[in-house]
Amino acid sequence: MNKDTSRRVAVTGLGIITSIGNSVPVFREGLFSGKCGIEPISLFDTTGFSCHSAGQIKNIDLEGFFNPREIKRNSRCDLLGLIAADEALSDFGLDIAKYTKERIGVVLGGGAGGMLSWEKYRRALWLKTRPRPSLLLPAAPCTLTDLVASRYKLTGLRATICTACSSSTTSIGYGFDLIRSGDQDIVVTGGSESLSELTFSGFHSLRLMDPEYCRPFDRYRRGLSLGEGAAILILEDYERAEDRNATIYAEVLGYATNSDAVHITSPDAGGMSRAMVQALRNANIDVDQVGYINAHGTATRINDQMETRAIKNVFEGHAGDLAISSTKSMVGHCLGASGAIEGVATVLALHEQVVPPTIHLELPDPDCDLDYVPNYSRKQEINFAMSNSFAFGGNNASVVFARSKV
Repeated sequence: MNKDTSRRVAVTGLGIITSIGNSVPVFREGLFSGKCGIEPISLFDTTGFSCHSAGQIKNIDLEGFFNPREIKRNSRCDLLGLIAADEALSDFGLDIAKYTKERIGVVLGGGAGGMLSWEKYRRALWLKTRPRPSLLLPAAPCTLTDLVASRYKLTGLRATICTACSSSTTSIGYGFDLIRSGDQDIVVTGGSESLSELTFSGFHSLRLMDPEYCRPFDRYRRGLSLGEGAAILILEDYERAEDRNATIYAEVLGYATNSDAVHITSPDAGGMSRAMVQALRNANIDVDQVGYINAHGTATRINDQMETRAIKNVFEGHAGDLAISSTKSMVGHCLGASGAIEGVATVLALHEQVVPPTIHLELPDPDCDLDYVPNYSRKQEINFAMSNSFAFGGNNASVVFARSKV
């Protein structure tokens, strides 16, 4: 078929579950009020670690969403993703069965996936008890993508992207490409991640974790906090969304991905800068049109300083006028789901015309001297916004959104 790269892409459905909210309305309230979801972990034993906190989702009524067999056979990561997908598709507003299923794609980002289930299986073996074989069912990173497609009988393109912490940002970008090119009319995109002992112990062994809660861009930050959650965005042909009078939260204008190809954590800001420049070029907007950036903002010293330097490199004289914040200060670093969660936060900022804060920011690092919106949200006109994800291995991704009225 002929490719029509002029098609616009609307965001017409949102679903989310994080440590500050188990639905979009509750997450929105927590996001703009600066709620901290980083608390002591109860999901597994942290005895022997110097850190005992993370952005764990608590008080989930799984029985209200799933039957006992589904809860038994699916991983925590996949259950979180299905909750977010159900909310997003409900928010989409029409019976998905009325649409041509082969024109609806599913593109999700993955991280550790069903690792928590695998750990339960391995522990049972170690304790010489009989483990449930079903604990190994969610082994493949693509499990959630398959489950969403199967649950709604969606037979369009199906893909799972695993680029570490930029996985779900890249997924949003790929979904955007699929609609803009005319390959799909609707794409279910985003990502999910659950806490696990492997990821927790891994980051702890790297001495990257703050014992209390992360403080992005603060002089006295001590590292990141891990988190878990899921976020789903429904992308749709803009003209079609307008024709059916859908709620359009924002428009996806463009994105870019690249690779540092140097080191797992390169101290060079060049890859970050190129991703932002390429995303702006893909979106066909100038640097001075951007009003807000949802930063990768992990609260590790090198990342915060490199991202600040990259923003200055790209936006030059406009960098000081930008509002910038880190959603991770509230929910922690949700790894494979972080880009989707931060994508939803960016879309809500545009839709509500409110910039979310960076909480716990008391004394800025002198090398992080931009406007990081400390501690309190800000009512502000925003027409264009960017969300950044810069992952281990130099997997960089930036996506640009626009206010739906622009």
